Amino acid sequence: MVLVDIYEGTDPQPEVERFCEMWGIEGPILVDETAEYAHLLGVRGVPTNVLVDSDGTVRGFGLVRLDELHAAVDELLGRVSD
Repeated sequence: MVLVDIYEGTDPQPEVERFCEMWGIEGPILVDETAEYAHLLGVRGVPTNVLVDSDGTVRGFGLVRLDELHAAVDELLGRVSD
């Protein structure tokens, strides 16, 4: 699952689509327009990455540095990271 949060602006969908196209992200995208989900997770600022497994369980939170995010994804997928 990929979570893209857009907190500013009145119509986030075009920005989400641009971001996903730029990064090659495909599949379902949750747009948290009301910030309800972010609030439940305790997100206090952006950027905040939330890694969620296929069962919907949060497996990583924060992960601001790219190396942290890669390591968490590798662990979730059972891959050995470099």
